[in-house]
Amino acid sequence: MGKEKRWGTFPAFGAAWNIEQEHFWSDSFKKWFNEGKVRFGYGWSGTSPSGASIYLGAYKSLGQYMDMPAITPDRMQLDNLKWETTREMDLGIDLRLFNKLSFTFDYYDKQTSDMLLKDTKLPASTGYSSVKYINSGKMSNKGVELRFEYTILKNKVWTISANANVSRNVNKVKELPSTWVMDNYSFGNGNYALRIVENAPVGSFYGYKYLGVYQNTAETYARDAMGNVMYDWQGNVITMKNGTVQTYPGDAKYEDINHDGVINENDIVYLGNANPKFFGGGGFQVRWKDLTLTTFFYGRYGQKVINGARISLENMYGKNNQSTAVLHRWRAEGDQTDIPRALYGMGYNYLGSDRFVEDASFIRLKTLSLSYNFPKKWLKNWGISKLNVFATGYDLFTWTKYKGQDPEVSMPSATSLVRDNATTPVSRRFAIGINLDF
Repeated sequence: MGKEKRWGTFPAFGAAWNIEQEHFWSDSFKKWFNEGKVRFGYGWSGTSPSGASIYLGAYKSLGQYMDMPAITPDRMQLDNLKWETTREMDLGIDLRLFNKLSFTFDYYDKQTSDMLLKDTKLPASTGYSSVKYINSGKMSNKGVELRFEYTILKNKVWTISANANVSRNVNKVKELPSTWVMDNYSFGNGNYALRIVENAPVGSFYGYKYLGVYQNTAETYARDAMGNVMYDWQGNVITMKNGTVQTYPGDAKYEDINHDGVINENDIVYLGNANPKFFGGGGFQVRWKDLTLTTFFYGRYGQKVINGARISLENMYGKNNQSTAVLHRWRAEGDQTDIPRALYGMGYNYLGSDRFVEDASFIRLKTLSLSYNFPKKWLKNWGISKLNVFATGYDLFTWTKYKGQDPEVSMPSATSLVRDNATTPVSRRFAIGINLDF
């Protein structure tokens, strides 16, 4: 960065109070209240742009101009480029009770400002096509994390314990970057709008509200906000249009938000959020003598996903294979279905709408392992100090209502929608092994 912005100061401090060590707690209280700690942290951190001397302006040769050598600006001087700054506050509690239950709670509040945006496009009138970095925009991340471990039973023969962790994160755009374009949406089948809106989370879906199928001609008539049929200046009934195409019975029906009789960009609404409401994992361990069973589960709740595979397999637009779901498409008035009629190479029967936005909540058994430690007295004569055999299965079962192949899709970003285009599902894997120590 430039010499005026090169240095940054990012202080931080923390404090903790071990409650159980205070003299005013009685010994009888400490027997069941084994540990109690309250933690608080507050501080700033900085992120610098990557690269060497990227703030320096540069020129490049333009070759010959008339009979003289010429140069032209190639890279903008960035004297005001500075650190991206993150301020974070954390409040935590650690508890251990009855020497069995351990509990940890954390609340965090992270605010990022002067965000570093890379390769930002510029108007051609500036003389440059893009700038390597700019500082712009503010982002907020708040959330909670819960963790616990509980020893259910422990003696010379049995040990049974369970553990779990649950997290929730809420991100919000506090201030849009000065160069941000509203969206890159173009009207067309299968397209969704990518929008970053102030006071809304990154990863939100925007598209059309799907209402099913037009059953008859009367249903295709455009209606005003009061539900009355609309007429043109000559007294003729106005028929709904999807884009520039007039609708007919059997076509897809979308909500006309502004009641102008045309489904277009002005009817796009918020459809959902690709950030899970909660995610986490956990499991249990059961030990009987030298035999141990261990499990680990992972899951997400409340994540919305665009099922791109369904868009491809239910559009009936071309010659590609379709799923058996299209056997229930509309054919005649009275058909009880939400799948439009087949239109080869025409119409807008699969615009980006909530028809293809699904809840990808799931719970998956990530690991199931059974192991056995041979008793040391059996191994002593062989000069072996430890012998363990195990069998482990990975990704064995998944519980979900998601219609795609794998609900564990990618997390959202500011530049791409969370869209599942028939992601290859995880395979079940098995391992058998021996651990041997001499």
